Amino acid sequence: MTDDSSDTDATDDGSADEAPPPESEARKEPEKVEEGEAKDEPQEAEEEEEEAPKPTTPYVSEEYVHDADDGTTLAVRVFRPEGSGPDDPVPILLQRTPYGRPEEPTGNFRSMAIDAGYALAFEDVRGRGESGGEFLPWVHEGADGRATIEWLADRPWTTGDVGTFGGSSPGQVQLFAAAERPEGLRAISPMFTPGDLHRADFFQDGAMSALTFITWSLDESVAGHTVDRMEDDGTLPTDVADDCRDALSDALERLPDLARHRPLVDLVDDAFADVDLPADVGPADIVPHWDAWTSRPEYDDFWRSFDPEPDYGRIEVPGLHGTGWWELCQSGTLANFAGLRDRSSAPQHLVVGPWAHQFTDAELGDLGFGEFASLGGYGYGELQLAFFDAYVRGEGPFVADGDRLVETFRTTVVDGAGGGEWTAHDDWPPRDAAAERWYLHSEGDAATDRADGVLDRRRPGKFEPVDEYTHDPTDPVPTRGGPLCCGESSPEPGPVDQRPVEERPDVCTYTTEPLSDPLELAGSVTLRLTASTTAPDTDFTGKLVHVTDGGSAYNLCEGIRRVRYRHGRDRPVPVDPGEPLRVEIDMWACHHRVPAGDRLRLEVASSNHPRFDPHPGTVDPWEASTADVRTAEQTVFHELDRGSVLELTVRR
Repeated sequence: MTDDSSDTDATDDGSADEAPPPESEARKEPEKVEEGEAKDEPQEAEEEEEEAPKPTTPYVSEEYVHDADDGTTLAVRVFRPEGSGPDDPVPILLQRTPYGRPEEPTGNFRSMAIDAGYALAFEDVRGRGESGGEFLPWVHEGADGRATIEWLADRPWTTGDVGTFGGSSPGQVQLFAAAERPEGLRAISPMFTPGDLHRADFFQDGAMSALTFITWSLDESVAGHTVDRMEDDGTLPTDVADDCRDALSDALERLPDLARHRPLVDLVDDAFADVDLPADVGPADIVPHWDAWTSRPEYDDFWRSFDPEPDYGRIEVPGLHGTGWWELCQSGTLANFAGLRDRSSAPQHLVVGPWAHQFTDAELGDLGFGEFASLGGYGYGELQLAFFDAYVRGEGPFVADGDRLVETFRTTVVDGAGGGEWTAHDDWPPRDAAAERWYLHSEGDAATDRADGVLDRRRPGKFEPVDEYTHDPTDPVPTRGGPLCCGESSPEPGPVDQRPVEERPDVCTYTTEPLSDPLELAGSVTLRLTASTTAPDTDFTGKLVHVTDGGSAYNLCEGIRRVRYRHGRDRPVPVDPGEPLRVEIDMWACHHRVPAGDRLRLEVASSNHPRFDPHPGTVDPWEASTADVRTAEQTVFHELDRGSVLELTVRR
């Protein structure tokens, strides 16, 4: 979940690296975007990259080191307006990051914050950058975050009022710190933020989110930075460190094949197999979390120890949460918002755009959504500043008393082009949205004939034929678009035409008739499948697709379920081969309008590679060798008492 601050699409403060919109366009009522707007052509490669905005207010830069509770040193870089001090104190906004502190406070939100009279603090989390200790992802972030916030609030040049901001990992660490209830913390603004890492993001309902987990773990900012530190402290000679960096780069170049490496638990060891490491150094020292995470496929006390959800009730500060419809952390961000809305005494706010992790322009995948669809066009930086003005400075209400800001971009496709509009609600899902059941039917050929599978409101009848297909882990269904991350090795995220996938004989499709009226989807999507497999364990996947009148098929949301975890991620239950099973697949959420005349389609398969690891058909999939891999014969039922149903959240 890297959010590289050098990325031109979005920085890890959750703000766009682009100029803010004109004052008249920033943070008004939600702006409508014309539907049917085509995606712009890419700019010429030789065009100069636009320079990130800089503060116009003079500022000073200061380096600090302070101690965590256990004495570990934590390094902080502060930028504050020139002249601030005991006689003119300023509030402070903090970001704690494993990805490196910026040299200057450039970028849309950062520059605006300095100009508005805030100090900005950036801290290297434990084991990263100039901070001491060992980097164990998310293990120490609660106590370290509390110590940092209380230390900052006690600086003589501050008012004692602290807000936190950041996206991805710098978003999630805010939740851990807030649950510690530090003195001085007034508000949090987590964007693109995970929740329960075992349920989504790195793992999802029993499967490994292989693309994300592998690219993040082996990235230069994670494993690569550990190599840098080991070289600096003399643990690795320079020539060996260079070999390690080459090994990491070579491994990432082997994607997507790396996502079906066998055994998966040995992937990191194999990546460094040709590196002559010192006798007292092993691959587990470079990527220490790999063994710890892959050895625990079930949700247990280990995963619970850095799951923010059990502590929602301890967070008593306002929050501004942001995510995207094709964003890796969408599920986590929506869960964080809903959990804090229900269990925190402080107001929580939500913004969801047509974005992906690290991609916040108005264009995504195959579609463009109009100028106001981007992070900057929406005015997210201005919104963040207004949020902190209200809750950190205490200057006026953020929204009317008792109100909650919830704004989502409702996407659509018209005449083959993307479009949509920003919409405001009093909650998410909107209070006027309700669940609708759409049932799967076919004549038995949904895997081989796209005209056969039907999705409609009729309940299943007796003796409807089943659909069958073969899952071959050595030839998995390829990932096309979706909530993908991270880095150059990752396929393009977002809405991408799915027709090449739907032509495969291991993908069942179920399609509505052309809609007589527009259909607005606004909330969660869940597939409740009745299915069987000949393997001792397997996966089933679901994907919701908008089919235009011209035949293009754009993915809206998707999900997966490892069958042995059909009763919960903490309760593996054996699979009885050949017996029908109830399998529920959380396909996340969307806000999308399907015009009259277009259709909805559901894809059902058993792989989505490299986003997820292809199931080898064994009881212990991450320990399976190449010789253990087997095909599985899959059956989808849709008859009376063994029906399969897609539950949509719809506004009528």
